Amino acid sequence: MKRLMTMLLAVTMTAAAAWGQSLLVGDANQDGELTIADVTKSVDMILGREAQSAIDLAELAYKVDNTALVGTWFLGTQTVTFNADGTTDYTGASTYKFRPLQGTLMLYDEDGAMVKVYSLLEITEEGLVLREEGGSLVAFSSTYPKYVDLGLPSGTLWATCNVGADNPEDYGLYFAWGETTGYTSDTSDGHSYNWANYQWCNGSSSTFTKYCYNSSYGYDGFTDTLTELEPEDDAAYVNWGSEWRMPSYDQIQELLNSSYTTTTWTTVNGVNGRLVTGSNGNSIFLPAEGYRNEASLYNAGSYGGYWSRTLYASDPSYVCYLSFNSSGIYTGRSSRYYGRSVRPVRASQ
Repeated sequence: MKRLMTMLLAVTMTAAAAWGQSLLVGDANQDGELTIADVTKSVDMILGREAQSAIDLAELAYKVDNTALVGTWFLGTQTVTFNADGTTDYTGASTYKFRPLQGTLMLYDEDGAMVKVYSLLEITEEGLVLREEGGSLVAFSSTYPKYVDLGLPSGTLWATCNVGADNPEDYGLYFAWGETTGYTSDTSDGHSYNWANYQWCNGSSSTFTKYCYNSSYGYDGFTDTLTELEPEDDAAYVNWGSEWRMPSYDQIQELLNSSYTTTTWTTVNGVNGRLVTGSNGNSIFLPAEGYRNEASLYNAGSYGGYWSRTLYASDPSYVCYLSFNSSGIYTGRSSRYYGRSVRPVRASQ
């Protein structure tokens, strides 16, 4: 490099003498301002490769500014923070060093031993893209992900928050089953959850007008063959878009299968709930949001209940759902008119 800069200086000084003016070293366009583009062009001229320059100045900018790495990033639902003082909470590491010109990120444990080396391929406002030495790509996001892969056999991806919520610990909206308009935990809205207000019956649990496979429960003996919500009656599909559905009963059973996940009662930002963690280390938090019945909210903070999209097998006035408290997490059945939360799922991509 020293020899290269000496060559560059010699060429520049010779040109200055010939042109009768003073030039900055590396000022390729002779405008009196030295930029990275000037230096790159000058070096390429000396090496005879001006037309073949492979340097991407936009990429070089992030390598020069290592402060772009500082901040909190998300790897699935796991958070990783790189602090300005060189410390980090990356799993298994306590400090880091970043060599911006090489684009190399090195992580060290508390004893100073190196634990990981990454090539930092990209930094944008949206996230980081790294490649572990001898390994695969790792992508960090700058925003909390809307869904995570829990490593489930079906490939189902679970949303990280409820419909109507902005954060994992927010309760979101409460929906009667098969209705797509929800209400918050604030019961001053005046909405009452009961059979009289339920969309798919004529005032009682024996007058259903949709989702009824037994004539004893149907209005004037009504029946249909529907045992799962159609998309237009699915709160996840209608409120979040066609990529999303309320989970089926089978998907809830898979989520609670101890062969695939573990679950613990915990608190996130002051909110009680269940943390469900997959075999790959990713997790979702289900807040204990309680439920709404009539004009009241019950058991918020001590109990959680989440709809599936599947009717209960032997009584169409009930729906399969997920419930939990501090003692455990279960599947069960619930009356369709109750106001409960919705945690969407989507197919693996």
